[in-house]
Amino acid sequence: MIDIELLARDLYHAEVQSKPIPLVKERFPELDWAQARAIARANDALCLDAGDLFLGYKLGWTSEAMREALGVERPNWGTLWHRNVCDAHVSFDRFIHPKLEPELVFRSAEALEGQISADDVLAVAGEWALGIEVVDPRFPSFAFDALDNTADNSSRSGVRIGEFARLSPAVLAEATVVLTGNTPNRSDESRTGPSTQAMGSPAEAVAWLVRQLHEEQLPLPAGAVVFTGGLTAPFDAEPGTTYHLACDVLDEVSLTFE
Repeated sequence: MIDIELLARDLYHAEVQSKPIPLVKERFPELDWAQARAIARANDALCLDAGDLFLGYKLGWTSEAMREALGVERPNWGTLWHRNVCDAHVSFDRFIHPKLEPELVFRSAEALEGQISADDVLAVAGEWALGIEVVDPRFPSFAFDALDNTADNSSRSGVRIGEFARLSPAVLAEATVVLTGNTPNRSDESRTGPSTQAMGSPAEAVAWLVRQLHEEQLPLPAGAVVFTGGLTAPFDAEPGTTYHLACDVLDEVSLTFE
């Protein structure tokens, strides 16, 4: 029988201490989606008990191409907390084996709930920003199952968020981001991704999340942020490297690993 509370505590302490633990599916091969989500929610309760403040959500595998490449059937999500917010410079030792993903971040001016559509998301007074997400699974490597990742709150670890601004639906649909890694004495590496990589539209990604939360009888609170999913393949984070995320319609944001 799966011990939901035990697994939640193990994952919580692994994140806080930056020490990996065995895969959940190795310990409990019978793990299913409902149990994985129960572990994630129990982990959320531990964050609240520790006095952390809820920030929002992050989506994983919103790119259909990425799901096909990895053999993943569905997107997932995890919670974000204020302790996940990174300053412009962050210690590499804070993480286990971090990777970076460039994303578009949504912040709603009002609560969203129920069976909503992308048009409903676009109709509210929401704002958008660039965001760099640090994904860092609490397992020995990135060779994990989709359900391991769901139980682990979709590998949430760190986020860096730029300035929010209003974008028209047309501008949002055409937005393209460029993530560049700058390491001293080495050529820069850049990757480019359109907003459409996130479920065809980051607004649809937000709507999908709201519909999933509705199944757990939860709303998306006003003011909560949503990282809508990686728009390029992830970067392997390296010490001494500064990562710049740019887009011609939003302010640039950067993150340096020390």
